[in-house]
Amino acid sequence: MPPDESPARPPSDDCWREAVLTAGLAVFDWDVPSGRIWRSPEMLSNWDYPAGPNEAVDAARAVIHPDDFPAFWTRMGQVGAGAVPRATLEIRMRSREGAWRWVRWRARVTATGPDGRPARVVGTVNDIDELWKGRDLARESQMRLQGIVDSAMDAIISVDGEQHITLFNRAAERIFGYEPREVLGQRLDMLIPARFHAEHRDHVESFGRTGVSSRPMMSRRIVTALRRGGEEFPIDASISQNEIRGQRFYTVILRDVSVRERTRRELAQAREDLRELSVASRTAREQENSRISRELHDELGQNLTSLKMDLAWLETHGPPEDEKYLRTLSGMRSVLDSTVAATRRISADLRPLMLDDLGLAAALEWLAEETSRRHGFVVKLAVDEASTNLAEPLASQVYRIVQEGLTNAGRHAAAANVAVTLRSVGREVLLDIEDDGRGLAPEDLRKKGSFGLVGIRERVYTLAGSVEIRGDPGEGTAIHVRMPIPAERQEDA
Repeated sequence: MPPDESPARPPSDDCWREAVLTAGLAVFDWDVPSGRIWRSPEMLSNWDYPAGPNEAVDAARAVIHPDDFPAFWTRMGQVGAGAVPRATLEIRMRSREGAWRWVRWRARVTATGPDGRPARVVGTVNDIDELWKGRDLARESQMRLQGIVDSAMDAIISVDGEQHITLFNRAAERIFGYEPREVLGQRLDMLIPARFHAEHRDHVESFGRTGVSSRPMMSRRIVTALRRGGEEFPIDASISQNEIRGQRFYTVILRDVSVRERTRRELAQAREDLRELSVASRTAREQENSRISRELHDELGQNLTSLKMDLAWLETHGPPEDEKYLRTLSGMRSVLDSTVAATRRISADLRPLMLDDLGLAAALEWLAEETSRRHGFVVKLAVDEASTNLAEPLASQVYRIVQEGLTNAGRHAAAANVAVTLRSVGREVLLDIEDDGRGLAPEDLRKKGSFGLVGIRERVYTLAGSVEIRGDPGEGTAIHVRMPIPAERQEDA
């Protein structure tokens, strides 16, 4: 396509060409046989064409980017030779301001000669530089997003509305053992055990109908996934949804929690073993306390009683005129009485014999009276009939919890009144201890060296119960305990 030296104006008899070139668009009209190209004023004003005749063919070389010109020249040659009826190119052209801008160059054969070869080619040039910038930004954004997704520690999987996999990041590769090419386009079912397929599909579909943007998938149960080798494993997963151009997509972010679940099971088993050991230990301790308490009460108590009888005989048969003798006997009686009282107190602290002989209700009544006498507050005790004779080890634990609660009320709460309520509801025992003392500050629950409340929690835990301890400063303290009745007691009831 050599340079052309034809007149600058198009033929006056070509009205169609005149209309095209004056339409206010960047248009060119190529007369193929003559090799002349007419360009509209918009083309000449927008792009940096060199000075010279408007119809010069090789003027394009001056405005098209050197890297893009070979492709442009080849393609236009194919159109001019009739090899293709039309062509579209995205190339860079230099604007009048000197900047390279992307344009979409379109050309189409509009007329042929008697030999069937192209006689006329008309085309347009549209500035798409902003579109290219948008594409670059979108490409950069996509690359950044892909980098973030691939660097995520958690597996990220996206599926379309038919649950075909559209995204599978590197963490998902590590967890499931598949490469992206093996899963993209496949149904999500390949990553889920077969017995869960229907349930999982229903779960995703129902989530799509909720309109909620995201939620965890483990709120009710562990989600089970399937590795490439057939191994099932638990995952912690959350699901989100969005709609793009009318099509719904779901994204699941998941984490392999095999180690966590195994640790949780081992910890639960260890806690259960510890609970059973604690129950056995406390039971053995109560039995030992009971034995020591009974020995103190029976053997030592009997010996002390015998000494009191002997002392009474000495007072009766001794010389009544010997004041020193009588004073010594009186001192001995005082020491002996205090020793008997201390023995009874120690015996009761180890384990009140009435707990074994008369039952829990009687033991609690004695404890309430004794604690009131020691600390000076009023204890209001209420025990329903079903709870009067609870079996061991529940009876001992209830007694010790009440004992610890009353001791705390006396030593730390400065309470004037304490209410203790024990009742059985169904297969549970409910124990409430409430006082009107100074209440609890947050640091009281974390105070080092204070084991009263900790002891209550541990006693409740050993019997698989629950405890709630509440108290605001100046508002008193409330301890609410729930413990299951042992199976033997349930059968008796």
